[in-house]
Order: sequence, then structure tokens, then C-alpha cells
Amino acid sequence: MEKCSICNSDLILYEQGGIKVEICKNCKSVHISKEDFAKLAKHIDANCEIIDLFEINEFATTEAKKSCTKCNTEMEKVYYNGVIIDRCKNCNLLIFEDGELSKYFSKFSPSGHEIINNAKFVTTYFPANAQTPKEETNEKEGKMQTQNNTNSSMKIQSKEEEFKAFYSPGIVMLIVALALGVVSLLLFVLPFMAPFAILSIILLVFIISGFRIIKPQEAMVLTFFGKYAGSIKEAGFHWVNPLTTSYISGEGYTISLKARTLDNGKQKINDESGNPIEVGIMVTWEIQDTAKAIFNVDNYSTFLSAQCDSALRNIVRLYPYDAAEDSDKQTLRGDSAEISERLKYEIQKSVQAAGINIIDARITHLAYSSEIAAAMLQRQQAKAIIEAKRAIVDGAVGMVEMALERFEHNSKINLDEKTKANMVNNLLVVLCANKESQPVIKNDLI
Repeated sequence: MEKCSICNSDLILYEQGGIKVEICKNCKSVHISKEDFAKLAKHIDANCEIIDLFEINEFATTEAKKSCTKCNTEMEKVYYNGVIIDRCKNCNLLIFEDGELSKYFSKFSPSGHEIINNAKFVTTYFPANAQTPKEETNEKEGKMQTQNNTNSSMKIQSKEEEFKAFYSPGIVMLIVALALGVVSLLLFVLPFMAPFAILSIILLVFIISGFRIIKPQEAMVLTFFGKYAGSIKEAGFHWVNPLTTSYISGEGYTISLKARTLDNGKQKINDESGNPIEVGIMVTWEIQDTAKAIFNVDNYSTFLSAQCDSALRNIVRLYPYDAAEDSDKQTLRGDSAEISERLKYEIQKSVQAAGINIIDARITHLAYSSEIAAAMLQRQQAKAIIEAKRAIVDGAVGMVEMALERFEHNSKINLDEKTKANMVNNLLVVLCANKESQPVIKNDLI
């Protein structure tokens, strides 16, 4: 019997409807192959987008990597839909920790699913048999569900793909224009050559109107009678077809390719525990595909701002603001680097269709909302006081034990149990008190 990679407990094979999974007895983690996971995804919702988790880049995290239960090789970690998944490319194995399977499909599937433990999810949502999938067991309900479901992933069908526009070196065409100007003047001298002179002037005007200047880290998107004619990203002095027009964006006739930052300010969002917190992020981005940025969305800056807000809310609600020190749960405050990496991935997935590349996304502000800040501060203060008292008591007990040991080793001083108890009491009062102690002298003569 194979052992779990997480807790080394026995794995139980569960097979139903042609899908096989192995569930850990102890931690309830699910071990499933790539093929069976694809079958499960299709069964959960036939309209959902099937993402190949083995095509996603490895996710950088501080979590310890697991060993594959099949081949014992070190597994990679990937992040998708708010869940960190362990995968083994050697034997096509995926491992979902307890609760992650339902959490993954609750966001992955348009219909959504309740967040439950893995064992309950398997027994609840697995098909009864391979011949009667969920849609066929209740045809009417399946049709209604198909009509109401919409894919949660944003899809923008791009009809334009960026390509290099035709252009010539501007200096060469400038020399041609000067030569043509001289020829036009010579033709005007001869009366019978006047018609040719007029044609040469028209041609000269046509050439002159085709000159374009592009600065470094800028691009120009050209259209020819309403049709996309290509983009120019090379800086310099160029000549293009005068019948083409430069697409006018919010920045003018050119689009900036420089790295830019977006700061949407602070947002009030509820964390996993339902506590309202204020979160602010700074996103560094750049335009990678000019055709998608211009023709796929109306205003790429506004589109990016909206997607950043949406991704931030989706990420923040999955994690608590803070957790106990002995807890290994990821928090917004303690794991800001990993949260920022997930946030960057979520934003990139949303704005990919607009030709935008997310360079970095970082949380710049994180605090409890004003209405609960005072209460949370009191809780933190109480926690700090408890920790301080615990340290004081541990130190005081150690000092008392050391004092008793010294007395026992000193043969000249013999203490009975009652005297020891009084001494322990006095020492603890002195060491644990917040104020300086007042000595009391005992006089048996009075």
C-alpha cells in the first residue's frame, strides 16, 4: 500500500464512474493522475475551460516540496485558481491537500461548488457510473444549467494579431523627395512640360505626408481604410504609406511601451475571516501586443485598473489578515511576497487578452479597517502582554529552581518544606511583579 507524501499515512483507492483517486486516511489529501483529473473536470461541469496544469509554469513558494508517491521524485508546485497544487511531471500525478479540490473547482467551474473536505467532495461529486454522466441523469436540469452557466474565465476573441508594418528609411525617402522637388522646378521652366510638373508636385506632396518620427519605447499602430496595417516599434525617422493613418489612442498618435505603474488607492475588502481590511497595491505593467491593446479593449488603462481591483478582491478573500504564530497557514501580513506573486499571476491571466504584460504586483498598504482597528489593536496588545508574561514566568521559575538547587548544594543551610514554599512564593512575587518589591523584615522578638 502506498504512503501519503504529506503525512506518510496509508492511501485508500477510490474508484467510481471510471475515475480513480487515492485518498489519505489521515490528512484527506487526494492523489489523482492527469487523465483522471481531466475526466473529473469534464464531469463537474461540461462547459468549464479545461486547463492543463502541466503546462503552467512552476510557482515559487517557501512551502516545502513533496516527494511523489509513485516515483519518489521531488514534485513541483503550481498555482491556479487560488490553490497551490503539487505535480509530478515524471508520472503525471497531482496532489490536492484537504479542501483544495473543492476550492479549486468552486472557482474553476461556472456553477460553483461548496468548500468541503476532499473525501466528502469525492463521494458527493464523483459520477455514479461511466455511462450516466451528470448531464444525462437529469436531462432537463442539465439543459437549464447549460443555459445559465457562463465561463468564469474572460475570453476576448482577438481578430487582429500584431505584425510589423511596411515602412522605409525616412532619410532615403527624404533624398527622393528633394530630388523630386528639383525635378519639379526644372519641369516648370519648360512650358510644354507643365502637366508633368503638376504630377511631380502631387507625388512630392504624397511622399512628404508619409514621414513619421517614433521616439524610443514608443509604437505606432497603422490602419489602412479602417483595416489594421501593422505596427512600428523601431525608434527613428520612417516613411510609411501616406494612405495609412496612425490610430489615435488616449496618448496621441503613438503608444508608450515603457514600464508604467498603476495605483488604484486603498480598497476595503473582507479577508477570509470576514474582517474588513484596507488593501492597496502597486502594479508595474507594460504593453506587449499593440494590436490587442488597441483593438481588443476600448481603453486598456481603464481595463487594467478594473481587472486589478477584481483580482485583488479574489486573492484577499482567500487569506486571513493574521494567524497564530504556531500556525502554518498563509496570511496576508506574513506571506506578502507569495501573495504578491499570486496576485501578479491572477492579474496577468485577466489582462492577457489586452496585450498587457504584468511586470510586478505588490501590496503597498495593508491594515485593518477603521471600524475594527481599535478592537484588533486591543487583541494584539493582549496577545503581546500574554507572551511577555509567559516569558517572565518561565524566567522566574528557572531562577527559583536555580536558587533551590544552590541551597541544596550548600550544606550549611537546611530548609524545610514550609520554608522552601515561602521562599518560592516570595521569589515569584518579586520576579513577576510589575513594581519594585518592598522588603519586609520579620522580627520574632516583637
